Amino acid sequence: MASKTKKTEFRRRRKKGASGKKRKAENRNTGTTLSQKELFGDA
Repeated sequence: MASKTKKTEFRRRRKKGASGKKRKAENRNTGTTLSQKELFGDA
């Protein structure tokens, strides 16, 4: 049987994944504003 510590670590790992960790990090780094190309086309 898994130890209490292992179960806790696993729960935390699952929680981080479920909370959108990668998506939030990408939004912090690149922002959510559309690029010039997306807004005005590539004229």
